[in-house]
Amino acid sequence: MSFSVCGIKVEITFLFVAFISFLISLKVPANVFFTVISSLFHELGHLFVMLILNTKPQKVRFELTGINIIRQNSVLSPKDEVFTALGGPLFNGLLLVLSCILLCFYENEGLMTFACTNLILMVFNLLPIKKLDGGIVLYNMLIQFLSLEKILIIQKCISIFFILIIYIWGIYAFYASRFNFSLIIIAIFLTLSLVSDKEC
Repeated sequence: MSFSVCGIKVEITFLFVAFISFLISLKVPANVFFTVISSLFHELGHLFVMLILNTKPQKVRFELTGINIIRQNSVLSPKDEVFTALGGPLFNGLLLVLSCILLCFYENEGLMTFACTNLILMVFNLLPIKKLDGGIVLYNMLIQFLSLEKILIIQKCISIFFILIIYIWGIYAFYASRFNFSLIIIAIFLTLSLVSDKEC
């Protein structure tokens, strides 16, 4: 299914609809459902900032893996790249604040889970790891002062440091819970992204 909103082509794939329907039908744990919802709002945060900066994306595609924002060939300034990257964590931060305000009036386990999910997503995406929002911010801040070669070295070293921390944390979480290996999978994914990057 595809349609246009304010000149932006929006595509919603069958797999995306099927995945959301699947989650609802299975009555999955709240933390999984809230992670999906919070991740969607995270991507919408990037889109919102892009629209404020008057850089309309060519296409917004809802896929199985989330929202894929396909940008036009226009090149953003480092400052605009930073604002765009921070848009996602900012939306998670706003949802966190809103959840905390509601928790002051209503004690609800679902609200607490939603608040924690957005806190984790916000902090995680702000890590200065290449491919994450924090890595994009770091790159566009350094590009104004250092050469590309030095930036890539710094970025790679910082990324490796934080990925190692995620590995250690993930191994501890798996040992403590005897089940939760999600952080290890995330660390592996980030490692593969770093290794497969041609710029490295």
